Amino acid sequence: MFALLCVLLAAAPLASDYVLGILSEILIFAIFAMSLNLLVGYTGLMSFGHAAFFGISTYTVIALGVHLGISGWWGAMAGIAAAIVLAAIIGVFCVRVSGIPFLMLTMAFSQLLFAAVLKWRSVTGGTDGLIGFMPPELFGVSLGASAAARYAVAATGFLLVLGFLWCLVRSPLGSIFIGIRDNEQRMRAIGYPVQRFKLIAFIISGGLAGVGGAVYALFNAYVSPDILHWNLSGDAMIMVVLGGGGTVIGPAVGAGIFLLLKNLISSYNEYWALWVGVIFILCVMFLRQGVWGLVAGRFAKWQARGAAADAAAAPGAAGEAK
Repeated sequence: MFALLCVLLAAAPLASDYVLGILSEILIFAIFAMSLNLLVGYTGLMSFGHAAFFGISTYTVIALGVHLGISGWWGAMAGIAAAIVLAAIIGVFCVRVSGIPFLMLTMAFSQLLFAAVLKWRSVTGGTDGLIGFMPPELFGVSLGASAAARYAVAATGFLLVLGFLWCLVRSPLGSIFIGIRDNEQRMRAIGYPVQRFKLIAFIISGGLAGVGGAVYALFNAYVSPDILHWNLSGDAMIMVVLGGGGTVIGPAVGAGIFLLLKNLISSYNEYWALWVGVIFILCVMFLRQGVWGLVAGRFAKWQARGAAADAAAAPGAAGEAK
């Protein structure tokens, strides 16, 4: 499946610049949604402040480029590091609680950062955002002049994050995260330091969101305070639910569905958010496992029926041979 995905992504540059732009945006927000899914789907921690890590990474890349003239590639590494540090600081406070208090605390920290960006106009540009960022070059081609180059960066970042998460959730550490999600009290009783592992999950998740934010900065070359608002965290939560939490690729599918619906409906109706909300409610009511969860579940049942049919046919075939 991973190989097929790579082939499909490699064939995408044959499309027009407009299509490449949409695909790049989907891949970037797929990274963001997958990073949130590590908390929501695999560790059982509901967060409405995940935009803080995405946004701080984007602001770091753009600000370093605009104010200090630092290359976007070095800025991207600094942005990811900033997201990791911020996640570690916020996580120390947030993992002490769980449930609704955890959700509200993450949102409070995100809104605090949002307010700070609005006030610190000399660095962040305030409500106007930051402009003047010069995108770096990729193999001699400026990212600002080539949609294919921007798409290549987004696709590479997406595949790296996807591969990392696929390995993580199948590792012993991933099993601990899933154990905390399924039964936190039992994990405590066994002797696991649950709070410490929650912090690890929070930091990894924030760092991955930082990857998405860094790629977004290279793709967009502009940033505004909206990227830090809790609305963006809500959009990521919708992507996770639409695609299917607790699956590696599900949030990416949800990101694609959400952004395609947004672009399609908004071109015909200014109340696109209303219709996306209706679709989200229907998904929550009738597709509890999300779109990808439904497809994966049906495929698993089909495989199980095929295996059962083969097993039932095997004794009869052996009898006929005798």
